[in-house]
Amino acid sequence: MAPSDPWLARQNVALKLKGHGVTLDVAGGRVRLRATMPPKPEDPPGCEPKQQRISTGFVYPAQASESLQLAEQLGNALERHRLGLETFNWEPWLPKSKQKTPKKANENVEALTGQQAVRLTRQWWGKQRTRGPSEEDSWKVDYQDPLAPLLNIDSLMPEHLVALVETTKSGSRSRRRASQAAATLARALGWTDELIAQLRELGKGYSSANSQVARDLPSKEMIEEFIDRLSSAWQWPVAITAAYGCRPHEALLFAQIMPTGLLRISDGKTGARESLALPNEWVKRWSLGTKRLPAFNNQRSHRDVGALMGQAFRRHNAGFKPYDLRHAWAVRAIHNPQISPSLAAKSMGHSLAVHSSVYQRWFDSHQMVLVQNQLSLSA
Repeated sequence: MAPSDPWLARQNVALKLKGHGVTLDVAGGRVRLRATMPPKPEDPPGCEPKQQRISTGFVYPAQASESLQLAEQLGNALERHRLGLETFNWEPWLPKSKQKTPKKANENVEALTGQQAVRLTRQWWGKQRTRGPSEEDSWKVDYQDPLAPLLNIDSLMPEHLVALVETTKSGSRSRRRASQAAATLARALGWTDELIAQLRELGKGYSSANSQVARDLPSKEMIEEFIDRLSSAWQWPVAITAAYGCRPHEALLFAQIMPTGLLRISDGKTGARESLALPNEWVKRWSLGTKRLPAFNNQRSHRDVGALMGQAFRRHNAGFKPYDLRHAWAVRAIHNPQISPSLAAKSMGHSLAVHSSVYQRWFDSHQMVLVQNQLSLSA
């Protein structure tokens, strides 16, 4: 690779500005790191630091970004060594043939039962970051339930985690959850990076877009007919869910119509936000400015409270689920030119990335209709 390669030149300047004494070059199609480094472990005592070239094994340009990350890691390690903060560890930078064989995940480690492993994972998971009021629900759905088959194992081994994931259907949501839960348990126990990578790889193939948009959503007329026949107490939270696209537990616990007509969600899965009414006529149709709720225990978890609406739907033979009202709101927003995808995402309380992923098929379908109409007009 010629030294004038623009990408390499820019990155080497950036590394220098950051204070990293590392540069990148390419030989044989692979990226190398070049830096003045401390003596190697096998060098005789008294040797001075000298310039070394470290092969990353990364292909250029396909893995250029990975190489840059490695260069920054090496630069940080050299700087900490220079400042006397730590001894430079040559192990990660030696050729694979000269690296020490890592211990197996369970070598010299006291055997754990499945119950102990899940309990330690819960403690580790809870300490990783500050979580919201839905912490227990998230733990139960995403980790506790998928890990439940491990609880009766007397001596947990890495192969048990692999089997846990492989017993679920490939490409399914349950496999993705099992993969995520198993990889998290392996991280919590300090098992190998290779095992964690294997578990994550097994979980690939699931798409929220494929699962969410496959459902048949109720029409505007179906929604109105159903809400019209509800009791006054249930009519309000169900109509709030339909008109504003909020989550069922948010409608029951944290919703309040503001004088502007916007819905104020004070808390919930993704925190506080404001939401738009779509269509706005539903606010007047069901007098949503006057809050009415059924009697229920508001000290229960968000998941349990949200499930109460599902029970009401089944009692009244709705023919669809509460979350279908939320998805139907999103689809109406897609067909409304005044509501951008980012505004719809904010109104629903999730990121634009999640919004686009879940509703991509409807976005594509709407765009095709618009193009087809334009083509028909120009024909």
